[in-house]
Amino acid sequence: MKNKIFFSAIISLLLFPVFINTAHSKNDKSGTSALIFLKLGSDAKAIGMGEAFTSQWQKSGSAFWNPAAISGITGTLVNLTHTQWFQDVTADYFSAFTKTGENAWGLNLSLGKVPGIEKRDEIPTTEPVAMIDAHDVVLSFSYARSLKGKYGLGLSVKWLYEKIDVSSASGLGFDLGGICSPFAGSGNPLVENLRFGAAILDLGSKIKFKEERFPLPTQYKAGVGYSVEKKEWQSDFTMNMDVIKPRDDDTKLHLGTEYELYQILSLRMGYQFGYNDKSISFGMGIKYKKYAIDYAFVPYKSDLGDVHCVSLKAEF
Repeated sequence: MKNKIFFSAIISLLLFPVFINTAHSKNDKSGTSALIFLKLGSDAKAIGMGEAFTSQWQKSGSAFWNPAAISGITGTLVNLTHTQWFQDVTADYFSAFTKTGENAWGLNLSLGKVPGIEKRDEIPTTEPVAMIDAHDVVLSFSYARSLKGKYGLGLSVKWLYEKIDVSSASGLGFDLGGICSPFAGSGNPLVENLRFGAAILDLGSKIKFKEERFPLPTQYKAGVGYSVEKKEWQSDFTMNMDVIKPRDDDTKLHLGTEYELYQILSLRMGYQFGYNDKSISFGMGIKYKKYAIDYAFVPYKSDLGDVHCVSLKAEF
């Protein structure tokens, strides 16, 4: 009975984004969101795989993509990520998670900075009045629960803060997620490693910035993943696919692959459809005992520049 209730909750969560998206399309026509920083991915492993990570049981120490995925961790995980964007934009991410029994929880801290913004008065001028910076802070608590290693549900509660020059805004946001491997332990190698996941990221009320209110950049995600294990080669090949519907944009498709050899070296590649400024991504990782370092590279189009991301992880 317990398994049936839990599985029903997962299915409901998989379908929930469809109804929420319909409601938004009817009731919210603003098209402009605050805290776009929330869309910038964290964790080099996921970025190298095209950010197709909704169905991935995560042992990378990140609840950014799906809070339910941290139910797959064992012990304690620490993740420190630095992302260098073009035009000197930076994003830093720190998370620490632990698991006891079927419960996993932890903290996430994200810091973003956009330097060198030109400040101008209402009257157009050739030269800016001053150069200012924008700062974003996201502090969140995540909790997830697993059931027999097959199903997981998760929730993240976020405190959000953004400051541009002397103006600032703050508020609360929420992430909900579900993940399942319904055929795990079945003994059937064709479907045993098949996974499904769904998440709703950055739900919350509008944030007031100066005299105007802006909605959060809510995203509705559904994903599927599949892994092939070759024990004789001590290797794994993983394929993930995500369908993403941002509240303020068209539907996107993300694909990602990873080949892991001897549980030491990983090579990754991803592709994203529906974007004007990016598509392909690459990544690699090296793991030694309880420690890992991952790197991701994303070339942007139209001479915008490239994105480099490095993650350091430790498992205890």
